[in-house]
Amino acid sequence: MTFELADLFSFLWKKKFRLIFTSALIIVATGYYVSKLPKVYSASSTILLGKGEQSLGLPSALSNFSRGSNSETDTYLEFIRSRQFLKGIVDTLFLTKVAEFRPKRNESNEEKVSNYAIGILLNNLVLTKVGSTDLIKVTYYSQNPMIAADVANLIGPAFFSYHADMTKKKAGDTSVWLNNQLADLQDKLLKAENAMQVFIEEHKLIGANTEIELAKAELATLLQERMATDKALSDIQATVQSIEVANGDVAIMMQIPWVMNNPMVENLRNNILSKEQNFAELKKRYKSKHHKFIVAQGAINDLKTEQKNLLNRLAVGLKQSMATLVQRLQDLQKKIEVTKARFSGLSRYEVELVKLKRGIETTQNLYQVFVSRLQETELLKGLDKNKEFAVIDYAVIPQNPTKPRVVMLMSVTVLLAVVFSSGFWLILHLVSDRKTRLKQLLRSLDVPLLGEIPKLKTKASAKSIANVVDIGQLDRQFSEAIRSLRTEVLVRSDNLENRIIALTGIKNGDGKTTLSISLALAFAKLEKVILIDSDLRSPAIAKSFGLDKDHPGISNLISRQVPFSECVFRHPDSKLRVLPSGPIPADPMIYISTSRFAQLIKKLGVVYERVVLETPSLDTVSDTFVLSRLVDGIILVCDVENTDNDSLIEAIQRLREMGAPLLGVVFNKVKDVKSRFSKHQVKALAVKKST
Repeated sequence: MTFELADLFSFLWKKKFRLIFTSALIIVATGYYVSKLPKVYSASSTILLGKGEQSLGLPSALSNFSRGSNSETDTYLEFIRSRQFLKGIVDTLFLTKVAEFRPKRNESNEEKVSNYAIGILLNNLVLTKVGSTDLIKVTYYSQNPMIAADVANLIGPAFFSYHADMTKKKAGDTSVWLNNQLADLQDKLLKAENAMQVFIEEHKLIGANTEIELAKAELATLLQERMATDKALSDIQATVQSIEVANGDVAIMMQIPWVMNNPMVENLRNNILSKEQNFAELKKRYKSKHHKFIVAQGAINDLKTEQKNLLNRLAVGLKQSMATLVQRLQDLQKKIEVTKARFSGLSRYEVELVKLKRGIETTQNLYQVFVSRLQETELLKGLDKNKEFAVIDYAVIPQNPTKPRVVMLMSVTVLLAVVFSSGFWLILHLVSDRKTRLKQLLRSLDVPLLGEIPKLKTKASAKSIANVVDIGQLDRQFSEAIRSLRTEVLVRSDNLENRIIALTGIKNGDGKTTLSISLALAFAKLEKVILIDSDLRSPAIAKSFGLDKDHPGISNLISRQVPFSECVFRHPDSKLRVLPSGPIPADPMIYISTSRFAQLIKKLGVVYERVVLETPSLDTVSDTFVLSRLVDGIILVCDVENTDNDSLIEAIQRLREMGAPLLGVVFNKVKDVKSRFSKHQVKALAVKKST
């Protein structure tokens, strides 16, 4: 929901007395509360929690151990806040005897009284670091100024004394603990050395590193030899497999690489080729029965037989070599397994030996650390004497209370009282003001608000419409609102004719009859106007002008019973003409749906400069939707006090669904009304209309 700035200031001005009263009430109540608050005094002292002098030439580890730091200062602060330390302050100053530190109800248990006093002391104690220095500001708040100063001055010295006692006690306890630990470590070290010696002698591990290196070298040699043998065996197996596939075929065997590369096979093959070349020459000169032919052929056959025998011998030898390599590979595998087992055993012994040595070294290192810590502890017994603990500034007894800050509290109270009062009345207004919510609804629906008509103050005996109209004419605010509505319609007539306008309500009792008559009278002061009572179901205009209930009207005119001149009533004091509804027909929809009625409205729109129709309410019948086709614009009357959001939305949606020319909405019976147009605007529009 939006709220314009002008509306906000207007609202605040209207509610100024309520705002002043509410703000004054809050201020008085707060002032009374502040006056009853106890006066609290504060006293502050400054202490130094610095670093000690590092002039003893200690090792770096000991220097780090004793060096001051932010974490050390924080530790000191938390120590001062501890209940154990504060109990000493309570006992020293006998605070349990002071009423401020005792429970409000009588308590006989001294322990509970002491705990309560410690809690009060802790809640009112403030410790603050001074910048990045080692200075600490100790502030205490109390209702007694002397107690505030005593507590602030006692915190520092009490902490220094307590810290010194705790440090000495801690150093003594640490020395005893370190001596006990050193004795245990010495015993553990001796046992570890004896265990390692027994292990070495038991497994004969003197020179074990040399044996392990030899085993590594032997294992590496065997692995390399196995790889070479495995490769050779793989090659021979491939060759043997090729020979077996050849199955004694010399030509196929001669294509095997290993056979081809053999010197004996290569020499014999060359001899066969030489003999075959010579034999080819003899075949050209001699026949097959010639003795030279026979001798050459026999020599070639002998060489081929020798070649085949050679290949067989080579195959047998190759198989024997393969068997030898297989046996050698098996022997190597056994040696490798034996060497691995020996190496694995030595490695396990080596690991165990390393563990024993490491345990001895760890125990020795730990022993050295504890010896060093023992020396440091003995030196630190006197080191705290060099701590820079001192009271820099003592607290003085305060003369003026610190709390409550009356001026600040009352200033803030005045500001908050004004803000709260404004917000309270504004929220109450927004929650209870239905008009504001309906305005926001119209903005969201993009429907203009044509005017706001004030609620007339009428007596119970003057509730008739005629009396209401008469009272409205005399009521200045009501008349101004009607003129504003007339001006709004005239403004919207710049672009649209709006000669024929109809007024309807969301439901009965919205005041549409009074508004129709008042608006018609307002228009009649500027132009020629006719007011038509088209509500044939519940007519009220005739009675408002003092006409008889049998006065002829629309129903007589449409049924051709009476001429138009007898139906129209002439208002004596203006240009207004009134066409009442006439007798109530059995079915009003038949009359307003006829073409004769439509022609009548159209003709009246030509004869008169403004035609104002009062139509039935939207929640009862659908007459208004039929009449909406005959008018230039419809004004929807909304009773602000009795209309909810849903009813307004439903009425607007129904008019839009029927295509009715909705000019806007008029809020009726509004309590607070502002004029929407100035007097100059009204006069200008009147002059424009008359011209």
